Amino acid sequence: MSVTISITPTRFIASAGKLDSNKRYIHKNTNPDFYFVIGPDMDCNGGGLRYVYADGTIIEDSTYNGTFSSVNSVGVKGL
Repeated sequence: MSVTISITPTRFIASAGKLDSNKRYIHKNTNPDFYFVIGPDMDCNGGGLRYVYADGTIIEDSTYNGTFSSVNSVGVKGL
């Protein structure tokens, strides 16, 4: 019988080795598959709301009157 899960102080293995903390499944890339947000991405001001997507796209209510304009993100690509 194979081991389904193994946890040690330095390593995590699950699903009989399909998920292993020693492997890198995603990496930073300038041509990413998707982005991870690593900072604030929403602001409310004047009764309105502004949301900035990780790729920089901005969605806001008509009543928003703040100055929030950017979001910190990192682009990643799967292996």
